[in-house]
Amino acid sequence: MEYIKSHEEHEVSPLTISTNHNAWPSKILKKLLDGHEVGEETFCIHQDNGLEFFADYQAWDDGSDYLLSKIKRDKKLVKIVSLNSRKIADKLINVVRKTQREDISQWSNNKIANFFKNTYKLGNDLCAYGFVPVISDHFFHKFTHLLKGVVKEKSKNIKLKMSDPEAVFLLSSHNKFVPSKSARIKLLNIINKWNQKTREKLKYKQIKNHFDDWYWVDFGQLGPGQKFSEFLAGANNLFNNRSKLIKELDELKKSPNIIGEKQTKLKSLLKLSKEEKYLFAVAAEFMYLKGLRMEVLFGMCAAWSKVLEEVSKRLNVDKKLLYYTSVKEIVGALNGDKKINKKLLKERSRFCVWVAKTENDQDIYAGKAARNFLKTLKFRKDKKMEKVLVIHGTVASLGYAKGKVKIVNKLSEINKVEAGDILVSVATHPGLLPAMRKAAGFVTDAGGITSHAAIVAREMKKPCIIGAKIATKILKDGNLVELDTKRGNIKLL
Repeated sequence: MEYIKSHEEHEVSPLTISTNHNAWPSKILKKLLDGHEVGEETFCIHQDNGLEFFADYQAWDDGSDYLLSKIKRDKKLVKIVSLNSRKIADKLINVVRKTQREDISQWSNNKIANFFKNTYKLGNDLCAYGFVPVISDHFFHKFTHLLKGVVKEKSKNIKLKMSDPEAVFLLSSHNKFVPSKSARIKLLNIINKWNQKTREKLKYKQIKNHFDDWYWVDFGQLGPGQKFSEFLAGANNLFNNRSKLIKELDELKKSPNIIGEKQTKLKSLLKLSKEEKYLFAVAAEFMYLKGLRMEVLFGMCAAWSKVLEEVSKRLNVDKKLLYYTSVKEIVGALNGDKKINKKLLKERSRFCVWVAKTENDQDIYAGKAARNFLKTLKFRKDKKMEKVLVIHGTVASLGYAKGKVKIVNKLSEINKVEAGDILVSVATHPGLLPAMRKAAGFVTDAGGITSHAAIVAREMKKPCIIGAKIATKILKDGNLVELDTKRGNIKLL
């Protein structure tokens, strides 16, 4: 077995990523792939609130090929994945909202244990179904290459007003509302109905209820998320700028129809066949499901954060250290089966490796044991890179930008970003939002067109190129670059 690093992420923890990581060897995913295994013995290296994810190169490569062939021949597959993803997401959202409104200090140890078991199962199943979109395109970008090939062939004798990457971006865009968009529309509708006579008590109640329903959409894995006082202040600012509110609300409500009309015209112009239209419809649905899964998992992490506050008190273990436990260890400690080993957790917090065995089980190595374990494995080495002047990636949001590079992965690095800079990251996360608001555009090594960077870029209407793979290796702070989303290029100037 030859491993390859297929993903890197920051501001995460072994506990919060466990529902995701342990979905790779799940029975659900194996069944969807008709027994093909892509997640056997996958492992994560955890260090400094970041992770590197490694998978079997050949198994993932073969699994991706098999999945694309099944997508083409079995129309039921996407329906099954979509239906189950939505059902599980709804259940998990309901649990998150209920937890926000309850007094956790009144819960019994057994109720807390059941809460973790239930939410873990829902999150794990959501990821198992959600990995069908991931396998189709992550790392190898096979689905994207397939779609680019279709557009390239169909546009040979047609003068398009857009480049092939722009056409693929439009045709694979979804016109549904992910949770964060639904939350924004509901908030704008609430405030739009206020007037000068609306009582402050009513305003407060409406905004508090809305906050409790949706506070989690940009929580990330480790938070801390937005405070209610900040959220309330933002709502009042919107009320005081009614013209801006109405414009945003109008744009959000019209956006699905606008996207649909543009797609219909382009499909007609390219004369796409029924099968080709189906492939782009699948891509669009996968985009939506990826965004849905990401934000719902943020909700699970937000609920876990709240409950972990109480667990920390009862077990007398620092909350930060609890993020290096597994759900099984937390449940066992709450049930009195086995105490949490604080010394071991401290060792894990410095350096550890988690190997996914099944949906619920993992081998965990810490410190020296982790390093010894890694020495037993074979890794596929990256190709040597010569001098690179142009880096290519996938277009995630259209536009043009030129500015100085700022490499940002951690919260401690966000202050170096100034207005007009190009934020370059392995993969962005909610903690980087302050820096993303300042930046003129974004580039990421990893992620698909529904990654955090892609979603934020479209909301902020800033150019974004994702899946560039080597951007953080080639580019340095201060480099002047140009983002060309017509071609998906990052050019060193």
